[in-house]
Amino acid sequence: MNKKIRFGIIVILVVVVAGIVWFSLPKAEKQTNLNIGVILPLTGQSSYIGTSIKNGMDIAIQEFNARTEKPFTLRVEFSDTNGQAARVVTSWQSLMAQVSPQAVIAVQEGVKGLLPLAANDRRVLLATSVPDHGIAGINPWTFRFFINAKTDAGMMARYAIEKLAKKRFGIIYVNDSMGISYRESFAETVGKLGGEIVVEQTFGMADTEFRSQILRIKEANPDAIYLVGYGKSLSSIPIQLRESGIGATLLSVGTISQPDIMAAAGAAVEGCYYTTCEFFTFAPATKELKAFVDSYKAKFGQVPVFFEVFGYDSLRLLLHAAEQSGLKPESIRSALASTIKLPLAAGEVTVGQDGDVQFPVIVKMIKDGKWAPAEL
Repeated sequence: MNKKIRFGIIVILVVVVAGIVWFSLPKAEKQTNLNIGVILPLTGQSSYIGTSIKNGMDIAIQEFNARTEKPFTLRVEFSDTNGQAARVVTSWQSLMAQVSPQAVIAVQEGVKGLLPLAANDRRVLLATSVPDHGIAGINPWTFRFFINAKTDAGMMARYAIEKLAKKRFGIIYVNDSMGISYRESFAETVGKLGGEIVVEQTFGMADTEFRSQILRIKEANPDAIYLVGYGKSLSSIPIQLRESGIGATLLSVGTISQPDIMAAAGAAVEGCYYTTCEFFTFAPATKELKAFVDSYKAKFGQVPVFFEVFGYDSLRLLLHAAEQSGLKPESIRSALASTIKLPLAAGEVTVGQDGDVQFPVIVKMIKDGKWAPAEL
């Protein structure tokens, strides 16, 4: 046997042995599951927000599971915070230990405490129903899909000064991170545009009596009052304002237009101006919104109003990113950051360089007990 033949046999033997060894080694399984954790208040005073968001997510889950061909298996794990900021971090830790999600959607108070955890654990954090300062742009793992305080409150201040010719403002706001962020942004824009904040008052989320704050507002005699809060306070404060004889123009945030709040407040919120998203679920203008509304009505027997859309779209945004990039957290993060003009129920969305999801926001008013376009 000549040397060439012997060498060839040796090469073949080496390849065969190497192949046997390689196939005998344990292999890393291909990742086929997308695990998403959701931290939100399903009980407590903010439960109506958390429940609305979960209901919207349930529609997105239902649609994904109904697909005949799915690129991966979806698991969504919900963790209830009871509206307590202190439970947000423990919810994150529990989800990481039990589910190891590639991404987490977090709602309401306490989300700022997750920012360093998202960066340290290298997991995507998508905040929704969190308008506070200091969320997006802090680290590359954090995103927000909601109206932010700077845009929202700034738009309301500009509209009040430039369109309504108001100059002297009072602010009454809930004493939490959301309320403080809105107060700061509104006051900053008012100052820049030559207006004046003549009185500021705060209240607790559980408060029901606001007479002392209203007395100080009445003494200051503002042209307009900016009300920031959620829940029953958004109906109780306007009633008590009007009962005290204050006739100043009322300005507020989108949650004041929730049907239960409008019904409870009645004539007290008539003529109120508020900032909100462009989408209108009671008359869907896009096929994406109409499809969501139809599915929601079929499942829950009623029309979604506001927070439901953000629950639905937040989950759909993550699903889209995972389908575009694969299931590694780094890939999902990159795909999210590069999202441009994606049509969702809330409208056409683009993710900005700071991680804030951009979508249309407008000013509306309450007229004859109904939502109406704001006066131009």
